[in-house]
Amino acid sequence: MLRRTHRRHMQRRPGLVPALVVLAVSALSAQARPYNLIMKDVATAFDALRKSADASDFAATGEQARHLQRLFKETEDFWTRFKTKDAIDAAAGARQLSASIAAAAAAKDAPAMKAGAGGLGKYCSACHDSHREQMPDKTYRIRP
Repeated sequence: MLRRTHRRHMQRRPGLVPALVVLAVSALSAQARPYNLIMKDVATAFDALRKSADASDFAATGEQARHLQRLFKETEDFWTRFKTKDAIDAAAGARQLSASIAAAAAAKDAPAMKAGAGGLGKYCSACHDSHREQMPDKTYRIRP
């Protein structure tokens, strides 16, 4: 009886190795993507949000605002690693305002949606002014 139990456990362990490999790959893929890609996505989504809000397109504005919430969460996570409080606060503020814009779009409240979209850029500017440096080749470097 002991041998059969031992064999059953041994038979199950080979499945453990592939499970650990999948877990390790999942952990690696969960790591943050490059910050410049996040910022490019923010710029694209922000531009689309402003255009859709100006056109009173509630569905598109809500979609872009929800997308920006996710992007600003990524931004917040990036700066958290550096413990850069003002950048963390700016990303959190932008994420919260994006949630408000999404809620205004869902409620079809055009004035609130447009006001929120107009105010979102102040969070971007605050962080860019403090933590972005233009290089001679016109690229940017971040300063944590």
